[in-house]
Amino acid sequence: MNSALRTERIALAVTPLSPVHVGCGEDFVPTGYVMQDGWLYAFDPAAIPLTDDDRQDLLARANRPGADAILAVQRFFAERARLCMATARLAIPVAPAVQREYEDRVGRTAAVQGGGKTIVNQLSIERTAHHPHTGVPYLPGSSIKGAIRTAWLNQLNAGAAAGGDGNAKQLETRLLQGAFHTDPFRFLAVSDAMGEDVLSEIVFSTNHKKRLVLSKSGEPRAAKGPTTRREAIVAAQYAALVTDVTIQQPQMKHAPGELPVPESRLTGWRSVAGACNAYYLPRLKAELDLLEERCLAAPQWIQRVRQLLRQLEAPLAAGDAVLLRIGRHSGFENVTLDGVRQLKTGGKTSTTLWLAAREENARSEMLPFGWVLLHRQGQPLPALRQWCDNQPKPDVTVARQQLRQLREALQAQRVAAEQAEAERRTAAQRAQEAAEQEAARLAALTPQGREVEALRKQLLGHTAARKQPVSGQLYQITRALIQRAEQDSAWSAEDKAALAQLLTTLVPEKIDLAGKAKEIRQAAQRLGAST
Repeated sequence: MNSALRTERIALAVTPLSPVHVGCGEDFVPTGYVMQDGWLYAFDPAAIPLTDDDRQDLLARANRPGADAILAVQRFFAERARLCMATARLAIPVAPAVQREYEDRVGRTAAVQGGGKTIVNQLSIERTAHHPHTGVPYLPGSSIKGAIRTAWLNQLNAGAAAGGDGNAKQLETRLLQGAFHTDPFRFLAVSDAMGEDVLSEIVFSTNHKKRLVLSKSGEPRAAKGPTTRREAIVAAQYAALVTDVTIQQPQMKHAPGELPVPESRLTGWRSVAGACNAYYLPRLKAELDLLEERCLAAPQWIQRVRQLLRQLEAPLAAGDAVLLRIGRHSGFENVTLDGVRQLKTGGKTSTTLWLAAREENARSEMLPFGWVLLHRQGQPLPALRQWCDNQPKPDVTVARQQLRQLREALQAQRVAAEQAEAERRTAAQRAQEAAEQEAARLAALTPQGREVEALRKQLLGHTAARKQPVSGQLYQITRALIQRAEQDSAWSAEDKAALAQLLTTLVPEKIDLAGKAKEIRQAAQRLGAST
């Protein structure tokens, strides 16, 4: 069997048009982050330079019973916010209401159930897909490929009803006329869309009814979906991420049954782009209409997106720009095929939608999740760039400068601590050496020399402000030692000289000799000292 592959590679930039959250199964938890001044600082608890007292405090808190331990540990890190910030591995802007919620709830009990069971404020925040080492968000290639696949299958289905297709797998088998070897997407590869400085933000994910439903009292009914906190890639970051798409078109002379059927084959990027834009453009426009009708998004944002789509008509039509919707909360209508869409309840459309909000109970000024634009690298889109420049985004300059200053201050503290420790060790070493030398000196003393040394220590031990009178113990000991030194032949000249030195230095410093001063000077002279 002879075969060859004709390969088309397309380098694409990715610009998020709205917040994007792609789940990764990880959360920020309040024992690994603190919030201050509108920013979340994520840190590794093991990397925080704690004092011995702090370590004992943390251990004691962790050993508390039940929920008290969780709350106490949460408070421990919140109380040391600046230290945690200085060791943070990344900083992410947060919506003001998210921080207020954190400040109100961290380390506090949420509720107490029957029997006294405590419910803890978890304050967890769902992370978006991110690089495991840098924490920078990215868009998985599988998410992009999945969005493309949905649009392509929708084009193949051409609005046909489900018929006998009992599930999605049976539907795909019918559309692709086979299994793995006939699947055209095995010839499509999409790399992860990554960037060096992709900004994310912590927002609320809020659920809203698509149609206004009033209660008996005339109040709007709220949707039942729980509000959660999520990290999402910030919208309007022009060409913030890049990805490569590779399309292979096999040219086989034999075994055509091992290839996708001709009508399902990916004939090139433009055909793929056409299918995607045909699928997603009407859906974005319909969502803009819905947001406008329900007053869920800012009118100015809606109008600017509509204007942007008009300005991008040419690159969209040419396949140089491709609209996709990816990630969490893409919406039921954006992940299903026309003609076969059906909810478990029997409906054809969902009744609620999820929106990114800066307030937990927001009812306006919100944004949809998941809209992104792929466009060819090297072919600038001035209208898109201008639109991005006009959209509000968190200012990272001040926070990053503060983080840098905190890290520098912590580093300076570490250097100072290391220097102090080095000086302490040097002093301890010197003290040890001096002690060893003193011990050696004492060991070499004669018994008479030890008596002189004992007198020296007793004199030094008198630390009172006033000198001791001659009626005191020090003078009596001194006089007795002078007598032994003069009468005992075992005393060497060296030991006598050492005693004489004490008589002219420490003795008059510590004893009020009064009328005995002359006697002591004469004794020193006799023992060989110079006065």
